[in-house]
Amino acid sequence: MNTYFTNFHLKLFCLFTLLFFPLSAFGQMFSIDDPQQRRERPLGSLTILTAGWELGDYSYRGTGEPGDQLLDFNDSIFRLQLDSPGLDISLAFGGAFTGMSDNSYLNVYGRLYNAFPLIRDSGMIIGLPIQITTDLKQVRRNDNDSEFQQSSLVVGTGLYAAMRLNQRLNLIVRATPNYGFSFSQGNLFGGSLFRTDAKTHLLINNVFGENALSIGYQFDYRAYRIEGDLNDYNFTSHLFTIGIGF
Repeated sequence: MNTYFTNFHLKLFCLFTLLFFPLSAFGQMFSIDDPQQRRERPLGSLTILTAGWELGDYSYRGTGEPGDQLLDFNDSIFRLQLDSPGLDISLAFGGAFTGMSDNSYLNVYGRLYNAFPLIRDSGMIIGLPIQITTDLKQVRRNDNDSEFQQSSLVVGTGLYAAMRLNQRLNLIVRATPNYGFSFSQGNLFGGSLFRTDAKTHLLINNVFGENALSIGYQFDYRAYRIEGDLNDYNFTSHLFTIGIGF
């Protein structure tokens, strides 16, 4: 693995370490309190850590003849996600252990966002999210050196909603179309990326002390249109997650 990926993964590991361990310690601190002292947390204030199984379809949409460089797959992917107010981080990988026979897969992305409230009361928030997302996606064939490797930077907006269904159940939904550019290592610009994604978390409060059980779903669609035609791919996935909100 080249120096670029080594440095990238080191920075990613440090970021996960700085974010995850302090927040985990904070969440555990509350779990030892007297249940009678539990307080109702504001809507949308939880950090949610999840693991999930993703069904991904990656298909060529160019007009060329990729031959043995074709990277299509329709397989399972394992994904870890950390969603906190204003920041999302996600890491996904696939290979033989997830059932992929011809390819390996890696995806890392980070997203900064701010949801400007349009409606806010004690039981519901509806807002307009403004967000910027950076992403690295790599698909590599196992039997030759063919690979798709693109970084991207996209911006988007859409709809954010957080609802208190009852004392135990909260629902969070966010859906956003995004558009920006995609580039390979060493190139400033390689093409465009259109991305639409939507995610929802059903939170069951006070399952783990004051922490919540999260059950989630995420839809993700990406259309890469890269100069040279051979890297024109669509990616569609359905992700099912379970985790903890703290």
